[in-house]
Amino acid sequence: MAFHKKKGDLFEGLIQQTFNRFYTVQVGSHDYLCQPKGILRQNEDPNYRLPVIGDWVTIELTAESREGVDGYIVGIRERRNALAKFSDQKVSTKLKAANLDAVIVVSSVLRPDCDFGLIDRYLVACTLQGLPAIVVINKIELDPEFLNRPELKVYRDLGYPVIETSVKKDIGMDQLRAVLSSGVSFFTGTSGVGKSSLINTLVPKAQLAVGKVAERGGTGKHTTTSSILLPVGSGYLADSPGLRDYYPPRVEPEQVRFGFIEIQEDQKDCRYASCCHIQEPDCAIRESVRLGRIADWRYKNYRDLYFEMKNWQNQRYH
Repeated sequence: MAFHKKKGDLFEGLIQQTFNRFYTVQVGSHDYLCQPKGILRQNEDPNYRLPVIGDWVTIELTAESREGVDGYIVGIRERRNALAKFSDQKVSTKLKAANLDAVIVVSSVLRPDCDFGLIDRYLVACTLQGLPAIVVINKIELDPEFLNRPELKVYRDLGYPVIETSVKKDIGMDQLRAVLSSGVSFFTGTSGVGKSSLINTLVPKAQLAVGKVAERGGTGKHTTTSSILLPVGSGYLADSPGLRDYYPPRVEPEQVRFGFIEIQEDQKDCRYASCCHIQEPDCAIRESVRLGRIADWRYKNYRDLYFEMKNWQNQRYH
């Protein structure tokens, strides 16, 4: 169906791409280049003053395009969830994507070595932000025996899907593509684990898609301020240089325990409801670790993250 534009027309659409203050909004089968209207900046909630990829927004179309702009974003629908990126040492965070159906936490077998502590940091951030997470172990051609690591079984037993992939050997790509083929997903993980290679394999035209909004906005080049939803089947993959180097936001140390699924399940048996499972008496979590019900390496990662947040808290208030 064709859209016949006239001044004041309002439509609901999906933010597919951002570039500086330009936004591509998909309405049905049509894409419109829009800019946010000043009224958005007056929103009481600072998180709703600018849209991000994955947002559903209301746009007001103009009668004619002006300098390539088709209309203005006048409202942002309430989000199911949102991904916040830690930006500096002061508790500051910045929203990067919204309404995600999966966060793909990518690590590699070697080059760099798999860091289960770092994986847990991402999983904790996902759990605390209400974001479903999937673990991808990439470059498995470098060490096929890695697939027998007990840590991977622990993740699966906790309910995290684990997908082993190799771009070079074309292993796991169909399984990963099937995951991405519904909803909105995005990749995260440390540098060097192969996120870009995975994206370019799954979406061969990714680089071509990234440049389109730059041409319409007249800026002439792609910069790190650009984010985009890349079509994969009936779903989308959120891509952005800022997302690929995503670091979880800081949290209060007492909140860390709520990011570990097995700790959430067992801490009801602790003597104190406020137990942080470090040195408190009658701690059910430490007893579960002793009995092997909770993996000792997961508990170590919990402690490391707890004390990291504790140190950050001390620096913040002193």
